[in-house]
Amino acid sequence: MESIEFKERKIEYSLIRKNVKNINLRVKRDGAVVVSASPLVPKAVINRFVAENGDKILSSIDKMNARNSALSLEEGGIVKLLGKSYNLILEENTENSYFISEDDITFYLTDINNSEIKQNIYHTLLVNTANVLFPKLIEECYPPFKTVCNAVPSLKIKDLKSQWGNCYHKRNLITLNLRLAVYDLNVIKSVVYHEYCHFVHQNHSKDFYNLLSSVCPNWKECDKVLKNKK
Repeated sequence: MESIEFKERKIEYSLIRKNVKNINLRVKRDGAVVVSASPLVPKAVINRFVAENGDKILSSIDKMNARNSALSLEEGGIVKLLGKSYNLILEENTENSYFISEDDITFYLTDINNSEIKQNIYHTLLVNTANVLFPKLIEECYPPFKTVCNAVPSLKIKDLKSQWGNCYHKRNLITLNLRLAVYDLNVIKSVVYHEYCHFVHQNHSKDFYNLLSSVCPNWKECDKVLKNKK
């Protein structure tokens, strides 16, 4: 398995060497990336080709994962929220909503067999969780950056396709990926700290990672979780 780093995410791909004229790339239904190329093509050239198509690859992977997630929203399935796994219960109702108990999440559905409705309810669940939690974490992680940010940054929450977050230091703005609501607090905070560090270093230099390690010592473990390595 080969891999490259692209926009703070790792793209892994299987490389098949065979007699083909061009470098070919496809994303399979399970999200796996497969690249085929001639034995004469250097690995550096292949990696550059993958990076040039990085946005398209990540977009395809996220779409595949979303589609697979939608298919798994069935009775007895697992719904993840803030790092915890809940049993999914489906019940028919006159309106579409959800209810969270200690170990279960119940989806109330006007059509219990409609996968789009189920996906929309899950999306609403993530939106509501993010809207409550993310602003608190932005404030909680702010103190070490008082001298850099004149005020607590504004926050936007979006369903980003290829990033967990980004920073617009000139506008004093942080954007966080809605789907971080799936992960536990430590993982979400590591992304918040990551974006705060970009107010100081607008790159991923050694100084950037030294600063990140000082404010968030467990960022490497959290990064592995986000990259599905743990």
